[in-house]
Amino acid sequence: MTFHFDAEQPQSRFVFWTPPEGRTVELGPEQRPVTLGSDPLPLHRVDAEEGEPDNNAIGQGLYDFLRQFPDAEEGRYYAELLRDAFPHFLAELAAQTLMLEHKEVDAPYIRRKIVGLKIFALLEPKNPGLLQQLGTVCYQLAMMFSELRESRRHLLAAMNYLQRGLQLAAEDPHSLNLLGQIAYWLGDYPSAARHWRGTVALLADGAAKMAILAKITVLENEEAPDHPLVDDLEQIGDAMLLLGNGDSETACLILERLEEENIIPQEMPTAQFYHLLGRCRELTGDAGGAFAAYDQALELDPDYLPAQEGKERIVEGEGS
Repeated sequence: MTFHFDAEQPQSRFVFWTPPEGRTVELGPEQRPVTLGSDPLPLHRVDAEEGEPDNNAIGQGLYDFLRQFPDAEEGRYYAELLRDAFPHFLAELAAQTLMLEHKEVDAPYIRRKIVGLKIFALLEPKNPGLLQQLGTVCYQLAMMFSELRESRRHLLAAMNYLQRGLQLAAEDPHSLNLLGQIAYWLGDYPSAARHWRGTVALLADGAAKMAILAKITVLENEEAPDHPLVDDLEQIGDAMLLLGNGDSETACLILERLEEENIIPQEMPTAQFYHLLGRCRELTGDAGGAFAAYDQALELDPDYLPAQEGKERIVEGEGS
């Protein structure tokens, strides 16, 4: 048996094993043989140290490698081998991905969902529904407050999947609308208008169509922001990082400017923004400004606990 150790990543969980000629795994109750071929396959390092890997070690190595590196160059081959020789791993992945579809989850879970969809897209690269799902979920990740520092990367990934999906199913108003919104965040207003015009051409009369027509009017009247708003999203992410590193003053300057411009608060009104602003003000000694920011957060989400706790800290501080 042949193992390849990656010298550049000695701490990698995986090594690559070349199956001996004719090596098979047996599938199902009838024990149907599936030949592994001669291409190197990823194994967990600990399994490689135990000698010739058994079928479970081979399947687990493929599955875990794909979940960690779904964009690997050999990904499609590994996914096809999982499908043909180890289908129970794909059944497990499908169940996990479906579970994430029906619950409110945070960024790490969204990332897991993206990985699952990427693996299934390797098996069905021309499935427009899968590509639309991937684009939609990447867009959702871009708009999550904790991910704003990486929002540009997520938006570009979403754009790629949605464009690929449209090449296979051109008349998809959901994808066209999201592509318009992505172009808007990126400051590409001609593309935003083009995608939104394509969207309204496919929509029946109603509130959704009127809302998109209003966006087109803003662009036609040249009333759009004078800079790509993704820059501002990234700056919010920078402010979060600065605050986490103890530089509340610089973080506060960034957020104060964004609040004064009043573009991001209008485009993406969130309690998290005002709570972050309030926390920065609180840490820089502006108790009154912090209280006002916490109030604005609670106007957007009356149940937002961090803002409630911020107000309570300020009140308790004034009474002490």
